[in-house]
Amino acid sequence: MIEQRTCEKCGECCREGGPALHKKDLGLVRDGKIPISSLITIRKGELTHNPLTGAVQPSGVELIKIIGKGQQWECCYYDGQKGCTIYDNRPQACVLLKCWDTKDILALVEKETLSRFDILGSDDPFVPLIKEHEQISPCPDFLYIKDRVGQLSVQQNLELEKLVRDDLGFRKRITDDFNLKLSEEIFYFGRPLFQLLQPLGAIISESPSGVSLRWKM
Repeated sequence: MIEQRTCEKCGECCREGGPALHKKDLGLVRDGKIPISSLITIRKGELTHNPLTGAVQPSGVELIKIIGKGQQWECCYYDGQKGCTIYDNRPQACVLLKCWDTKDILALVEKETLSRFDILGSDDPFVPLIKEHEQISPCPDFLYIKDRVGQLSVQQNLELEKLVRDDLGFRKRITDDFNLKLSEEIFYFGRPLFQLLQPLGAIISESPSGVSLRWKM
């Protein structure tokens, strides 16, 4: 059996998800080769698959990733017929990734990652808004919630409802004020909190009286 030593361009890595960006990729974003409309923010504390442990756990750092296609994580720049459509401008993680020898890519996990503040710069008008959002709707302890689905106290449910409500209210205000597209919103503020709670069994509903939260049993 011949040992693999080169990329066979099968696309399996690309279909598993877009890469996280690192400091060396800043120029690609600043030069518009990878626009922010193609990026999604995974906030510190969100549950994500950690390649080092093989487990789903809270991210130890903020991650800026290339978005997927629709509801899938498959990299938006992957074309089933053409392969990578930004190959000459692919991120560092893609350059280092070798499916037959993963030591280089694993050494990069949560190291020298780009954040929203790196990309935007201190004078960008969205920087104070991102900081405001982090204060209004910080990431809760998702592992705690995951391990206690159906066992949270009434007070804990009320606190989560408030976080969801404040998150949605903030997003509506900012998207209305700045006419943000969804692709821009998920870069600036990440995914809405209710979407992050849904995989844990949360059922969120809105009515004229406000947001309500219950759990699948």
